[in-house]
Amino acid sequence: MYIVPLSQLSSISPINQTQTDTQVNAQPSGFSDILKEAMKNVEETQKVSAQDAYALALGETDDLHTVQINSMKATAAVELTAGVTSRVLSAYKEIMSLQI
Repeated sequence: MYIVPLSQLSSISPINQTQTDTQVNAQPSGFSDILKEAMKNVEETQKVSAQDAYALALGETDDLHTVQINSMKATAAVELTAGVTSRVLSAYKEIMSLQI
């Protein structure tokens, strides 16, 4: 058995530096970016569900399980978007009704 000497091992970068680099790149820059990303995710989910339904209707797929999962994901995404929209509009109306 050969043991690798410690002098030949590459150095490990500091943990704090790698965490800050990934956190900066992973987070959207603002609220509008978060909303745009969420809406894009909803649209993609709906497209996948529609493609699966189309393929199932044409008989091109036998995997009903995946079709139903994608359909439920799209349904949940639309319901969540409608709920968030309702809450945001309700909060906006409440803020606008406040007297200054």
